[in-house]
Amino acid sequence: MHTIQSDLLQVKVNPHGAELSSIVSKQTGTEYLWQRDLAWWYGQAPILFPIVCSLKNNTYTYNGESYNMTIHGFAKSSMFTVASASDTKIVFSLTDSEETRKQYPFGFLFEAVFEVEGNKLHTTYRVTNTNDSIMYFSVGAHEAYRCPREDDESFDDYYLEFAEDNTYVSETPGKDGLKIGDTYTVVESGRVIPLHYGWFEKDTLVFKNVPCSRISLKSKKSAAVLEVDYRDAPYLGIWTKIGAPYVCIEPWYGLPDEETHDGDITKKTGIIDLEAGGVFEWTHTISIIEP
Repeated sequence: MHTIQSDLLQVKVNPHGAELSSIVSKQTGTEYLWQRDLAWWYGQAPILFPIVCSLKNNTYTYNGESYNMTIHGFAKSSMFTVASASDTKIVFSLTDSEETRKQYPFGFLFEAVFEVEGNKLHTTYRVTNTNDSIMYFSVGAHEAYRCPREDDESFDDYYLEFAEDNTYVSETPGKDGLKIGDTYTVVESGRVIPLHYGWFEKDTLVFKNVPCSRISLKSKKSAAVLEVDYRDAPYLGIWTKIGAPYVCIEPWYGLPDEETHDGDITKKTGIIDLEAGGVFEWTHTISIIEP
C-alpha cells in the first residue's frame, strides 16, 4: 500500500489494480471511500481498462480473431509498477504482456497518476499506443463512496446533485447489463437525484453524453460534500447493490455492448481509436468539501 498526502487529505493506493483504498480528511478524520467488504462487493475503486462494463458473451472480435474478456477488463486484477513517487504524487504503470495479449492483442503503456492538492485528489489515466497501427480501448473510473458516512444516517438521507439543471436520461440495461436501446428520464429540468435503492433494481444508471461535468454526493443531515469533476468524460454510471452502504460514481469513456452488437471491437459504441504512437489522457478530480 502506498500513501500520498496534502495538508488536508491522506490517500492510499494499492498497487494491485492501482486501486484507491482510502481517502481520509485530515480535518475531521472521516473516511470517504468505502472500505472493502466481500459480503457486498470485491472492489473499492477498480480501474476499467481496456473495456468498460460488459461485452456480449464476454467476447469480441478483431481482425477476424475472437477474444474473451470479462467485465471491466484486466487492469483491475493486474499488478502495477510504481514508476515514480513523492509525498503528494504517485505514478503507477502497466504494460502489455504475454498474458494480456491472450485477451487483448495490442501493445500499450497504461499509467494511473494520483496527486493530492489541498482538498482535491486528481486521478489521471494516460494510455500510450505502442503499436504501429490503431489501438481500440475504453477506460473508466469506478470509485465507491461511503453512503451513509455517519451512524445516524441512512442511504436515503443522501442525494446526488449535478452542477447544472438539465434533463438527465439513463440507458435501460438489459440482460447481463447490455444495452437494449431504451431510455428513461431520471431528472427532468433539474439537477437532484434523491438516493434510494429502487433506482438500482434495473442495475446501473447510465447517462450518455452527460450535459454536465460535475456531480456531488450530499446528505440532508450533515454538511460535508464529496464532489466529482469528470470533465470531458461522455458517460457517467451510478451504481450500488441493493442494501449496500456505498454508492459508485463512475465517469467513463466507454459503454457496455448493445444486445444486437456483432462483436467487432472497432464498431463498439464509445470505443476510442488511438493512432499509432498516440497518447490519450484524462483526469477526474475528487474534492472533499467540509465546513
